[in-house]
Amino acid sequence: MTQANNADQLLDITVRQLTTDPVHLQPMANSFIDQWVRALGSGHLVLDDISDELEQLKAALAAGKNLQIAESLHSLAKLTRKSLDGAADGVKDKLQELADTLDTLSTSLGRKGK
Repeated sequence: MTQANNADQLLDITVRQLTTDPVHLQPMANSFIDQWVRALGSGHLVLDDISDELEQLKAALAAGKNLQIAESLHSLAKLTRKSLDGAADGVKDKLQELADTLDTLSTSLGRKGK
């Protein structure tokens, strides 16, 4: 399976899980985040920024700080929207849905404003 197919499947799983029940993801968050970091690879500025933010999210989850988690989710939403410009047509809608879901989760965890 190619890296692109892997990332596409991971994107489907992520959107489905976050829109269904994000709470049950917390016990396996480290593994899930690590999968994303591997799928994104390196060498592309936006993807490197997303990987860095995922590592910050992992630290915030470990510390249990909801406001830091919320801010990290919001940052990931912004970076996901930024990646829409270079995304393939079939992936853009999924990325937009992921960005919207991340923003919704960040708000539900106490983040205020846009």
